[in-house]
Amino acid sequence: MKNNIEGIYAAIVTPMTATGEVNLYALRSLVRWELKHGVEGFYVCGSSGEGLLLSLSERKQVLETVLDETGGHVSVVAHTGTIRTDDVIELARHAAEAGAVAVSMIPPYYYHFNQEEIVGYYEDVLRAVNIPIIIYNIPAFTGVSFTRGSSARLLAHSQIVGIKHTSVNLYDLERMKAAYPEKIYFNGYDEIFLSGLAAGATAAIGTTVNLFPKLFKEIRALYLAGNMQNAAELQHKLNTAVEVFLEVGIFNAVKYAFTLRGIECGSCRRPFIPLTDDQKQRIQALLGVLETS
Repeated sequence: MKNNIEGIYAAIVTPMTATGEVNLYALRSLVRWELKHGVEGFYVCGSSGEGLLLSLSERKQVLETVLDETGGHVSVVAHTGTIRTDDVIELARHAAEAGAVAVSMIPPYYYHFNQEEIVGYYEDVLRAVNIPIIIYNIPAFTGVSFTRGSSARLLAHSQIVGIKHTSVNLYDLERMKAAYPEKIYFNGYDEIFLSGLAAGATAAIGTTVNLFPKLFKEIRALYLAGNMQNAAELQHKLNTAVEVFLEVGIFNAVKYAFTLRGIECGSCRRPFIPLTDDQKQRIQALLGVLETS
């Protein structure tokens, strides 16, 4: 199971039409481009995919489209998290039936649920659906941080196969890996990919993986070979792009970068604001520099 799930995944963006509808035609083109350029898996309807801005029906359509276009050549993980447990279960059941290798879930948010309620949310899904589950730890967005202590009850469950650790707290990552070394630890912040590997991550799910899958694979290969100097140089190159993308809005930035490459991905849904002409020019200039360096 671990070999089937572990890898470098693109947290795939969800293309939109000019009127704000999901563009399934462009999504298929995007999947084909990324497969050609070496992605090892897709993480569907997560933060990058605007999962919480999509209806349940749209989330199902997006997942089905990615699964159909990949044709089983790479693994697909469905992010099914949302605040309502019944919706999470509905999406997880659909993902299992559609052919996803695993589902992933953010913890419930907004109401400041206590630890027992958060763990219970995951356990409700565990009881309802027979599919591997990846905890999505993204405290900057949810206000909930999974540590060795707070994740122990869940990581002890065999159906919980790992954690997507989107946090700069690599101490927590290392401590969870030390306690549960059999689990898969996905680095979530692209800008600390190399540091995440050093702290115990063996996989990645990232927004800029969409654009630069080969770069992530090269960093991993150099790290595994013990060539930290060259790995750090490539991380620096990646961070040059990440820095600009974060300044202009990373999800819209990645979408526009693909538009420049001939795949019209549109803008993120409101309340996200479309990129300005100046921001678009910055992205175009950046890609020109990266592609010639």
